[in-house]
Formats: sequence, C-alpha cells, structure tokens
Amino acid sequence: MSTAELSELTVEVDTGRWNETILDSVDLVVPAGRITVLLGESGCCKSMVAAALTGLLPSVARSTGDVRVNGTVVRDERQWRRLRSGTVGLVPQSGVTAFAAERTVGAQLHERRGPRPCRSVENACAAALYPTDVLDLYPDQHSSGQIQRAALAAALLPCPDLLVVDEPTASLDLGTAHEVWANLRTYADTGAALLTITHDATLAVEAGGADRMVFMRHGRIVATGAPAEMRALPDPYVRGFFPQIGQ
Repeated sequence: MSTAELSELTVEVDTGRWNETILDSVDLVVPAGRITVLLGESGCCKSMVAAALTGLLPSVARSTGDVRVNGTVVRDERQWRRLRSGTVGLVPQSGVTAFAAERTVGAQLHERRGPRPCRSVENACAAALYPTDVLDLYPDQHSSGQIQRAALAAALLPCPDLLVVDEPTASLDLGTAHEVWANLRTYADTGAALLTITHDATLAVEAGGADRMVFMRHGRIVATGAPAEMRALPDPYVRGFFPQIGQ
C-alpha cells in the first residue's frame, strides 16, 4: 500500500533577480486507497505541490524538508527518474505538455507501455475516457478536454502507486467530469494513492471523489479534513469553495 508524504517542505525560487518562498512548511500525507483533494485560490502554488511530489520542481527552486514515497525519502534525480518510470504518475495542468509536439498521441501512448505494461493502451484510454478515434492526431490537434484525458491515459498506463492529477476536469462538461471522477475513485480503490488538484470543491464532493480535502493559501496549508468537516468550518476562505452553503 502506497503513501506519499511531504514533511516541513519549504520551497524557495531564486531567479537571480528575485527570490520568493512559494511553499512554506507544507506537511501533507497522501494515503493509499484514498483520494486527497487539494484546493486553493489561483496562485497559491498548488501545482508546486504536484511538482514536489513527482520530483519536477523547477531548476531555480531550492527546497528544505522531506519528500517520501512508500516510506523512502527521495533526494536525488536518479531516484525520481526511477519512480517516474512507473511508481509515480503525473497528469499536468496543461495536458499538452505531457506529449512531444511532433508525434501522434497514439504513437506516444504505445511507446510508454514499456517492456512490462500494466495495462493496454485501449484499457488506459477507456479508464481516462479518452476517445480512441483521435489517437492518430497530434497533441495540438486535440481539444483541451481531449488532451487532458490523453494525459490521464498516459499516466495510468504503468498503474502507478501514486497518481497526481492537476485539474483533470477543468475543460470537461459536467457529465464527463463526473465520469472521470468516478474512474479516479475506481483507481484509488485498487490501493493507489491519489492527489487531485481542483478548483471545484462541490464537483469533487458530489462525484464522490474526495476522501480528504486540503486547502492552501499563500503557499501554506490552512485547513484539512473530511469533506463534511470542511463544509462545516466557519473560516470564510474555506466556505468560499462551497457556494451553496448559506443560500
């Protein structure tokens, strides 16, 4: 059973012209068999949490604290490359960045199966609700919703123990979004640890895709707990993510 963890993680970005702390003493546990939903206002650095959990912090970033995957502290790029080859999967906020621009999505998905694939391309596409009739298109020929689901299919191919998904349904209609959340739930139920970043707390709860919710603000975690606990908090920042309350 997989668990990912950030312990007292602080990340600073130093470009040589300016310096900023973007994550400030972040403690976060992503347990196996559960979906942890990360929410926060735009610019609060949710995507940097995804980068930290997958070893993809920018080169200008310096960090202190620990990142653990399956109980092991990960410190160097060699460890991360090995983990990203199958143990850790990421669906980036912009799905098109998961693919090389000059080759079709289908060709790249087939290549990513590797020598010991966990599932077929067809199975991964079905789990991601990616339409296989567009496999022969190039990444930039896809709609934003299609390429995001293609990126999810790519991440699901090796059946990673930890799956980090950044805004998986932002470009989807409500019905398809509910189906994607349902399939993420099915994958978590296999024992995988999921961190899902979203701006839509209501959708995550209604679709059954939130076992635990974590709220960020200004690079810090300000609230965490089960959905019912979070909806009952008097904190106006957290309540703002549940607009139906008080109506």
